[in-house]
Parts: sequence; C-alpha cells; structure tokens
Amino acid sequence: MKTFIHFLFLIPFLAFSQARTAEELRAQNLKKYSLESAEINYTITGDAEGEEVMVFTDYGWTSLRQQTMTFELYGITRTQDIYEITDGDFVYRLNPEDSTYKVRKDVKWSQQASYKTPAQLSEAILFAIGGTQQSDSLLMDKKCQVWTFEGKAIQELWVWNGVVLKRKAKLGDKQIVTTATNIKLDVSPNPILFTLPKYYNEQK
Repeated sequence: MKTFIHFLFLIPFLAFSQARTAEELRAQNLKKYSLESAEINYTITGDAEGEEVMVFTDYGWTSLRQQTMTFELYGITRTQDIYEITDGDFVYRLNPEDSTYKVRKDVKWSQQASYKTPAQLSEAILFAIGGTQQSDSLLMDKKCQVWTFEGKAIQELWVWNGVVLKRKAKLGDKQIVTTATNIKLDVSPNPILFTLPKYYNEQK
C-alpha cells in the first residue's frame, strides 16, 4: 500500500518535470540564463591568437558565437573560423566559404529548464558533463564559479550567471585560453544576426 501511495504522489512530479522544448519554455517565460541579453568580447591567448564575440538575447535561448583563431598544429599554421547561431534547441554551424551549414539538436538546457532556476540549471549541466566545482574567482569584478574537468578537451570554465567568461581548453598538445575582456548588458542586437541566410544550404 505504501508503495502505491508513493507512486500516486510521484505521478504529478513526473508530469511537471517532463522535458519540454525550448519553444514551449520560451512561451512560458522560462529562462536559460538569468541575464536577458548581453554582448561579450573575448581574447584568445596561450598557444593561439584570436578573438571571439558572443551575443545573446531572450535570456540565452537565442545567441550568436563568432570566433577567429590562428594557431600552429604539427608545424602548420592554421586559422579556425566559427560562426554559430543557436535558436532554442537547435545549433547552426555556418560555413561562409561554401554557403552551407550543419545543424544539431542540443536539448540539455530545455530538458531541465522547466523545473530549475537558471543558477540551478547551469550547475546541473556542468556537473552532468563531468565538472568539479572549485573555489570562486573574480574576473572583471564578476564573481565566477570555477569548474574543472578531468580528461576532457575543455579543462576549466569560469561561469557567471550561467555564461562562460573564461575557458581553458586543449587542442592537440596546445593550450588555448579564451577570456572575456568586455561585457555589455541589456543590448538590443539586430535580429538579422540570428537569422540563417536564405541562400545557405544544409550540409547533410
């Protein structure tokens, strides 16, 4: 009898915590980040040189990440360009050289955002991908949670309000450090930044 009663109480919880799509969460004003919008500029140092910019709106459900990085790998100088648009559960990686894009579905945020605050959501995801939380540190007067990762390409993340402000990563035998240098909050980016060009074709 106790088991049956426990199950009855469990049913509403399961229905409440059931994963929903980002579109459903947006419609209910549920947030990915606690910040509504921002533009963040980064510099890339270590065994590489470059710059990165991230712009997001709609509490993180819509974002653009653009990166240009030059590094030497196995004696050859390479340049890596990333242009990535996130719209809800879908991430579009654009290739301007041949006007194509690849799309992947990323539901790790929307699976939990229906029953977690943005702070709880960020911590749950970092823990789920193998992170270990260390002592907090300051970057640009922002109190960041520092997370480390054993045996992964991403070695360390500094996270403020769910947003990564510093990233240490390995690329082959190279150490790449990406650090925020400027943060603008409450921005109003042009919607075209988050729009997939009509003449781009999907690369299967």
